[in-house]
Amino acid sequence: MMRTAIVVLISVVALAVAWLAAGRHVALLVDKIVTGPAMSLPIDPLVYDGGGFVIGGTSMTFAETNNLRGDLDARVDSSGRVVLSKGQNSFVMGSLTLASPSGRPDFNFRPEAGDEVSFTESKSLLPWPTPFQINWLGGSSPWWKQYVYYRLVWKKPAGARLEMRWRFERDYYSGKGWTEPLMMWNSQTGLLSVSISGS
Repeated sequence: MMRTAIVVLISVVALAVAWLAAGRHVALLVDKIVTGPAMSLPIDPLVYDGGGFVIGGTSMTFAETNNLRGDLDARVDSSGRVVLSKGQNSFVMGSLTLASPSGRPDFNFRPEAGDEVSFTESKSLLPWPTPFQINWLGGSSPWWKQYVYYRLVWKKPAGARLEMRWRFERDYYSGKGWTEPLMMWNSQTGLLSVSISGS
């Protein structure tokens, strides 16, 4: 009986240590299979701000997980339509509604008639503990972290399709709760994929 209790205790301690050491990696593995339920987010207003899109007030960077801007370009064509390009592929997103008067690359746009656009958020099922993280700038350190995924799907009536996926991260602080998801510039967060088909 005593031997069984010791084995159970050692197993629990070993699992706890493994979770503290590898929680982020385990969360990523689980995320490749399943995440929490997707929640629809607003898409209006749609803005290109030079560094990425702002979709319904949520800033979606073009920086990838290597912290460098992806091979993406958004421009306004001669017909006043916003076109997103990735390498040799391009996708007509919508019609320009407002250009920046200051000469900056910012502009607002909207989907064209017949377009189907969805923007969703889902969260990792497994947050991971960070009890030993130290905030070198002072202040408290988060107790937990969790990945948050964003997905933009844009379909044209003729069959062209754009899909973009991002991974951001949020922190949990005792007494404050969860922060808003952020691009952390930590080689873990950013634009994960861009797929353009049927264009």
